[in-house]
Amino acid sequence: MFRPGIVGHRYWIAVVFCLLAAAPGAWLPVLSNVLEAQGWNRITMWAFLVGPIAGMISPLLFSARADQRIPAEKLVGYIITGGAVFLWAAFRALEAGRPNLFLLFMMINALISAPAWGLLTTIALNSLEDEQRSFGFYRVWGAVGWVLVGLAVSWFGLDSSTRVGDVAFAIRVVAGLCAFLLPHTPPMANDSKGWKSALGLDSLSIFRNRDHRVYLITTFLLSVPLAAFYMHTPIHLRDLGFRSVAAGMTLGQVFEIVAFLMMGYWLKRVRIRTLLLVAMGCAVVRYSLFAMGGAIPHYLWILVGLSLHGICWTFFFETGRVFLNRRVDQRFRAQVQALVTFASMGLGSLVGTLLCWELYDLMVVGGLGGWTVYWASLAAMCLLTLLYFAIGYEGAASKEKET
Repeated sequence: MFRPGIVGHRYWIAVVFCLLAAAPGAWLPVLSNVLEAQGWNRITMWAFLVGPIAGMISPLLFSARADQRIPAEKLVGYIITGGAVFLWAAFRALEAGRPNLFLLFMMINALISAPAWGLLTTIALNSLEDEQRSFGFYRVWGAVGWVLVGLAVSWFGLDSSTRVGDVAFAIRVVAGLCAFLLPHTPPMANDSKGWKSALGLDSLSIFRNRDHRVYLITTFLLSVPLAAFYMHTPIHLRDLGFRSVAAGMTLGQVFEIVAFLMMGYWLKRVRIRTLLLVAMGCAVVRYSLFAMGGAIPHYLWILVGLSLHGICWTFFFETGRVFLNRRVDQRFRAQVQALVTFASMGLGSLVGTLLCWELYDLMVVGGLGGWTVYWASLAAMCLLTLLYFAIGYEGAASKEKET
C-alpha cells in the first residue's frame, strides 16, 4: 500500500504536528465569538472548562499505556480519529441549539484527545537523533498549521460560524490517519505492574528533583493567567473594532514559528533557566500591552502583545518539554510529558478559567477598572510566577550541563 521507507519516516512527525495544531486553530481562537453569535454567552466559561477537566483525567492514563502496553504512534492515531467524531457532533449540537449536548460532546472529545499532544511530543523526542537541535524544526509545523487555518477561517468569513467545527473535523480525521505512519515508538516500561503504574503515577517520582518540581509548579502558575488568552482576547479585539479575529490571533503563532526555528540555536548557547525567564518576561509584557489596549483603546496594542505570545509559549512550554525529556527515565517519558499537560492544559487551565472568568465578570462586565485593570492583574500574576521561578530554580551547571 505504501512504498518502502514511507511508513515510519520522520517527516510524518511534522505532518501530524501541522494537522493536529490546525484542528483547534480553526475553532478555539473564535469560540467565544461563535458562542456569542448563537446567543450562548452563558456557557462560554463551561465550554472552556471541558478541555482543562479532560487534561486532568486522561493524559496520564493514556500515556501510561504508551509507556507500558501500546506503541505510541498507534495510540495517537486511535485517539485523534476517535475524538474527531465527537468534535463534529458537538458543533452539530451547537447548530441545533442544544447547549447541554454541545458541552457533553466537547467533553468526550477532550477526554479522548487530551493526551495526543504529549504523546506526539514523546514520539518526536524519541525518534530524532539530536532532539535539542532538531525538535524545533519539526514542532514548528504545528504553528504553521495553526496560522494557515486561522487565516483561512477569516478569509472565508467564518469568524463567528459553527462551520469551523466542520473544518476542524476534516483536519482531525486526516491527522489521525497520518498518525499511523509515524515512526514506531514501542513501550519502554512493559515490566511495570500495579495500580500506580496503570494510573501513570510512576512519573510522580520526578518531583523529588527540585528543578523538575519548580518547573512543573511554575507551569501550573503560568497557565492560570494564560487561560484568559483564548477566552477574552478575541472579545477585546472585537470590542476595539478588529473584525478578522481568527487571522489576528495567528500573530502569536507567526512569532512562534520564528522561536521554534531559533530553539536549537539558543538551546546550544544559553542555559535553560535563561530561556524560561525570557519566556515568562514576554508573558508579563504581553498582558501589560493588553492592558494598554484598555487604557488607550486601539487594537494595535493587542496585536503587538499577541506577537509575544508565541515566544512565551515556545521558550517556556515547548523548551521545557525538551528539558524534561532529557532528564527523566526513558521508561516514563510519555507519562512525564502527560504531567506537563496536566499542569498546563489540565489543572492550570481549570483554575485559570474559573479565576479569569470571575475577574472578567467583576472588572470588565461589572466595570471595576475595565479591560485595563483586568489585563494588568493577569500581568501581575505572570510577574509573581517569574519571581517564584527565579528564586526556586537552581539549575546548577555542575549537576546537569543543559541547565
